[in-house]
Amino acid sequence: MEKLAPTVYPSMIARACSALDESPLFRDMPDGYLRVIFRIIKKINLIRLNSPIVASRGTLAKESGKSVETVHRVVKWLEERGLVERIQTARAGLRGSSSPLVPTLKLLHALLLTDSSHAGKAPVVTPGQRPAAQTDTPAPAAATDSRAQFVTLGKLKLPADLAWLVHNQGMQGTGVLQLMKLAKQAKQRLSDVVSATKQYLEPLQGRELYAYIRALLSSDRDFGQRAQEAASGALEQQQKSYLQEKTAAFAGRTFQSRDAKLLVTVDASGMLMEEREGRRAARPMCQSFIEAIEAGRLVARRDAWA
Repeated sequence: MEKLAPTVYPSMIARACSALDESPLFRDMPDGYLRVIFRIIKKINLIRLNSPIVASRGTLAKESGKSVETVHRVVKWLEERGLVERIQTARAGLRGSSSPLVPTLKLLHALLLTDSSHAGKAPVVTPGQRPAAQTDTPAPAAATDSRAQFVTLGKLKLPADLAWLVHNQGMQGTGVLQLMKLAKQAKQRLSDVVSATKQYLEPLQGRELYAYIRALLSSDRDFGQRAQEAASGALEQQQKSYLQEKTAAFAGRTFQSRDAKLLVTVDASGMLMEEREGRRAARPMCQSFIEAIEAGRLVARRDAWA
């Protein structure tokens, strides 16, 4: 039998799938939804990020190895969290309609598809822009330079990683531009300042937010290093929390390899108690164990539920 070559996806899609595990938006996601969401991510159009995903629920079910009912539950879960939208479109020449999924800006941000610090040059969706299937006007191309991608807000173009200050926090676009100018004069990058202090900025709105950032820029602190440390710390904490949640979910359960030669029992302390052909070992809960379950290399023992 001829072996099929594995599908190779663009680096941005591979990165988006990896970001899924790290995003706090997916911490409460049921384990059984992961494969379906991976299939949805892999169908995002990198040329126009807000294009509808036209794959049918049956196709997603077949490709993910899940039931159509599970796919419907996944879509509902994503929709309730504002991560996708459904648009109703009539089928040309046929009765009925279809409802393709449209990834929202919230989802694209979570998957790092609008983050200029990551590989690739996919266009960024303008906040509030309607999907291509709902308008006759083509989506404007995103402007890029050697350092960042931009989004269009009215008549202004702002770096994608600063757009949330306007979109979520109510700051004027002109205010962001003024802060960028002040940051440059202070030999700083506004993106670094915002990244390093984001937890303090999120409760603020409009003018109060503008004044706070302006005060930060006059403090003579180096935010570049702090931004890197904050990003590294946040990533480490997300991974730690994720593994703790998986430990709680799997505690007391036993998984086995397909050939039943390896047994892995999850201890409530976070240790994986392994037994292979009479030999025993222990190791901490880790990402590779979770990936083995998701890929089907480890399956739950039925008698473990007795």
